[in-house]
Amino acid sequence: MRTIRAFIWGSAIGAALGLLFAPQRGDITRAQLQERLNNWTNQAGSQIDMLRGTATSAIESGRQAVNSTLNQAQGATNPVADRAKNATNTAADKTQQQVGS
Repeated sequence: MRTIRAFIWGSAIGAALGLLFAPQRGDITRAQLQERLNNWTNQAGSQIDMLRGTATSAIESGRQAVNSTLNQAQGATNPVADRAKNATNTAADKTQQQVGS
């Protein structure tokens, strides 16, 4: 019970002191707070846009690097695959000739 009474008295004293020592009217303070909030919101939005642009360019760079590496790998393996295919076809043709003879 004493705790509740102390809380109520503390709240009342705090509210009275706040009213006595407030530097300006409440509507002016609320307008200033709203303006600050709008500024912070705009700054956050511009930071998000900048991060989005950075992330998009990083993703595109990564995509290009992967595609380049993939093209290099395919370029390196295609001649080997072609030679293997040719060797297999040659062996198959020789085997077919020997079977046909």
